Amino acid sequence: MKLLLFTTRFAPESVGTARYVELLAGGLARRGVDLRVLAPAYGPAHPEDQALPYRVERIPGGNVSFIPLRYQRARAGLRQMVAQWRPDVLWAANGMATRVAGTLLDGLSLPLIGTVHGTDVARRLPGRTPWTWLESVPQRRFYSRARRLLTNSGFTRQLLVGKGVDPAKVQVVHLGVELPLGVEEARATAPGRHPEWQGRPLLLTVGRLVQQKGHRLLIRAMRQVADQVPGVLHLIVGDGPERPALARQIGELGLKKNVLLLGRVSEETLCDCYALAWAFALTSHEVKSYVEGMGLVFLEAAAWGVPAVGTRHGGISEAIAEGQTGFLVPPGQPEEIARQLSGLLGDEGYCRQLGRQARDRVEAYFNVERMAAQSEAHLREVLG
Repeated sequence: MKLLLFTTRFAPESVGTARYVELLAGGLARRGVDLRVLAPAYGPAHPEDQALPYRVERIPGGNVSFIPLRYQRARAGLRQMVAQWRPDVLWAANGMATRVAGTLLDGLSLPLIGTVHGTDVARRLPGRTPWTWLESVPQRRFYSRARRLLTNSGFTRQLLVGKGVDPAKVQVVHLGVELPLGVEEARATAPGRHPEWQGRPLLLTVGRLVQQKGHRLLIRAMRQVADQVPGVLHLIVGDGPERPALARQIGELGLKKNVLLLGRVSEETLCDCYALAWAFALTSHEVKSYVEGMGLVFLEAAAWGVPAVGTRHGGISEAIAEGQTGFLVPPGQPEEIARQLSGLLGDEGYCRQLGRQARDRVEAYFNVERMAAQSEAHLREVLG
């Protein structure tokens, strides 16, 4: 069996859809699946691909900013890859990949599988603008032809079936993450690398700086948290168009000593952030039909033994077990966010207790090997 995993988001991008494909490909490769990943090139060379347990084929210029040209290059790359390698199955692993493949169905006689993320459905079925309506046409065609559609949460499955997609072909395979090794060692050594963070109740946020991630609400809540929890420190990892506005908000609220915008950081620094964090928070909410299908970062935090506060939005409630691994708050209510955060950050022992329960839950239900095993089972069913 030869599997072609096709994606338009991949490393070195760190967004959730790109990380999902990395985890899926790695898990399937470890299970002996012969696969290749077809992904955009983000530069002239990707030497990091050589260390992966599977082969990555890069589409030259596949990440160009002009979207119609990006579609054209992805389409050409997919057509060429299918003709040359002749895979037994094509798996389109993100929304744009399904749309690209949906324009080539007449030339694709092989079985199709697709991964569906929440925003793929909310933004384009139907499209909310002339452009997204146009994009929705090949996306629907792909969904109709695909033998199996996998969603990362029950929320996304319900959303997709509600749009008229055949429920018999839509199955849930929850996201899975790798459990980091040496967590306790990292907690012991990280303070030496970041003495300025040591001894402070530390809240961590990881996510793109875009409106739908709810950073503005969270920073508003931090004004109240800072008044109630002495020395609290909020680290925000990630970058995006909201950064200037967030920096101004931090200054206006007098939070420059309590909230730090770290931007993009190295993998080593990110691990230190998780190791030192008492709690994690991301308060996503719907903006222009963007939804949080589940939220990979909640599971990554849990894998480090860090409890989370998230919103009752999208599939986040499937990532957080209320009162056991963290807490859920209504979207758009900074006062309630502040109340939950103050309760957590005021008690390190309570944070560690919830964090242990969070890691146990990830180990049991959201580990990458479980995701890979379920994905492989669907793959083999499709091949019959």
